[in-house]
Amino acid sequence: MSTVSDVDALFRPRAVAVVGASERSAMAARLTDFLVRDGFTGTVHPVNPRYRELHGLPCYPSVDQLPGPIDLVLVMVPAERVLDVVAQCAQAGASLAVVLSSGFAEVDDAGAALQAQLTELARSSGIRVLGPNCQGFIYRPGAVTASFSSGAGIGSAPPSETGGIAYIGQSGALGGSVLGMAADRGVGLTAWVSVGNQADLTAAESAALLLEEPDLRVLACYFEQLPRGAQWSRLTARAAELGKHVVVLRSGRSDTGRRAAASHTGALVRSGAAFDLVTERSGAVLVDDVDELIDTAIALGGPRPAGARLGVVTSSGGAGSLAADQAEPRGLGIPELGPATQDALAPLIPPFGSLVNPVDVTAQVINDAGQLGQVCEAVAEDGGVDAVLVLLTTLGGRTAEQIAESLLRASRATAKPSAVAWQYSHAEIAEPAAMLRRAGIPVLPSTSAALTLLSRLVARPAPAAEVAELSWPDVPAGELTESAGAGVLDAIGVARPRGRLAADPAEAGIIARELGGELVLKIQSPDVPHKSDAGGVHVGVSATGADHAAQRILDAVKENVPDARVSGVLVQELVPAGVELLVGVQGSRDGYPPVLTVGMGGVTTEIYGDVVAELAPVDVKGAHDMLRRLRGWPLLDGFRGSQRSDVDGAAQAIAALSQLAAQLGERLVELEVNPLIVHPEGRGATAADLLLNSVPGD
Repeated sequence: MSTVSDVDALFRPRAVAVVGASERSAMAARLTDFLVRDGFTGTVHPVNPRYRELHGLPCYPSVDQLPGPIDLVLVMVPAERVLDVVAQCAQAGASLAVVLSSGFAEVDDAGAALQAQLTELARSSGIRVLGPNCQGFIYRPGAVTASFSSGAGIGSAPPSETGGIAYIGQSGALGGSVLGMAADRGVGLTAWVSVGNQADLTAAESAALLLEEPDLRVLACYFEQLPRGAQWSRLTARAAELGKHVVVLRSGRSDTGRRAAASHTGALVRSGAAFDLVTERSGAVLVDDVDELIDTAIALGGPRPAGARLGVVTSSGGAGSLAADQAEPRGLGIPELGPATQDALAPLIPPFGSLVNPVDVTAQVINDAGQLGQVCEAVAEDGGVDAVLVLLTTLGGRTAEQIAESLLRASRATAKPSAVAWQYSHAEIAEPAAMLRRAGIPVLPSTSAALTLLSRLVARPAPAAEVAELSWPDVPAGELTESAGAGVLDAIGVARPRGRLAADPAEAGIIARELGGELVLKIQSPDVPHKSDAGGVHVGVSATGADHAAQRILDAVKENVPDARVSGVLVQELVPAGVELLVGVQGSRDGYPPVLTVGMGGVTTEIYGDVVAELAPVDVKGAHDMLRRLRGWPLLDGFRGSQRSDVDGAAQAIAALSQLAAQLGERLVELEVNPLIVHPEGRGATAADLLLNSVPGD
């Protein structure tokens, strides 16, 4: 648990020791140089037995020979010496050691073992450790530049006027890029923390400490290793409580970066989906790249759109047309402006301009840049507009300055957010664009980038779920086949085909004659999740041919999956045709809720990848909403005059399965019904296959 002294050591240290200080190593030299250059008012103690003086300061041979107490120690010595140095720092009463040295878990097993010892030393001695393999931190209000990053050497642009921006990330090199890219936008970061390998102080814990600092309004986080669910939920809830904002970039979302899973669900659900869903529900913003991380952090200094309706103001009719084309795919609308708004705009727009949305002020803005702000203010006043997008083309020089001043006046006159896509020479618009950014108005180089940013800023509140009272079944641990899991479906009210498990072909024939009609036979084995691929399914079997079909199934599976554990062949009635869905749940992990996936199902599931995901549980309304978000929704809703499917029945089954998953919690590994066959309206939905894997409870 962090204490006040940890915070003070990180942001307001009185004395800093730099162990491994040097003038011969450029990186080591920067540690002392940046502290002095940026006006740190505390004491700086270089430590290196080879020097008596460094950077005009007395240099000491070791930490235990320093003339006074220290709060913060920057450690840049070879990895094998780090433990001894950190132990000395703890004995000297330091609260925080920043280990910039590499050679730990990022290298090999021996480095990982050394890092584990460092973690244990931090816990046993009480000193907090940032790193190892990190690039330190910067806190501008305390004039602390405790980093060797070349990005720190750029110097700081003026901070945002709407509240400071902090970067917290695992990658120091990427973090250095953030420093440089923010400065290039004319906005200086208030705080910057590189956590490296997180042997002790994590990115999430650093973010939580920064969140309490009054100078900061926005946290921009880069994660390679995701925080635990409970910790992350507390942090995002605290940010909302304080009226502050979080924007997140994370890596490891690709197919290459995730564990392959046997089921369709495992192949379709992106890695870290639970983290993403928790993040979105909290009001934090997820982005895809570093430039988006910075631009979104700048935008979060201002107000967020209450909805997805844009008023577009442009100096170019062509740019306005592009915006109209690109808005809808991002979930944004460009509504018609009300008559009162158009009346207010009429005196401000030349006759050859346009009063409709997008509003075209034409190149006449060059003659009176101040009018642009008046137009934006009028558009923002329209009750059908949630945010204003300004599209500017070849406008630079003194006109650009006047435009920026006009837009600033307009933004101060309304509570609605605005964004600017300014497509022109960077050199021509650099300072006017920086003025806008520092006021919380993002300036992007293209229409598509501005629209993407605005779409991310639209808050998506968590759906309210009313969980039904169900009679929860006793789910045995292990991998349940469809026949073994039949009682689970019965207990939660999800329909399944009539049928029984046959131990051998002869019994399959007996069961088939009892059921009658057309039948489907399926292998039952926890080792054969994709039955069709192994020759383990026969469809349309008659009662008289069931024994032979069962034998063919057993022979095929023995040939294709020789080591499969087989409990028998399931003989079932053939379910009438309908729209096939996939319903799957990945169980709780690391304190995150289960992730429910609903998609178009059957054997083509992975080809089309038409799926949506939500945190479990959902209620029937939430399940309806998920179905409507599928590209295949028209197939359920009566496509081209076909009979509408029983969407209510499907939603009830989806909700029940999701609530079972939530009840199982961390016991659940995976649950999947594929397909859930949705029959015509009024005839329900049937779970035609089941995969269920759980672990023993406490």
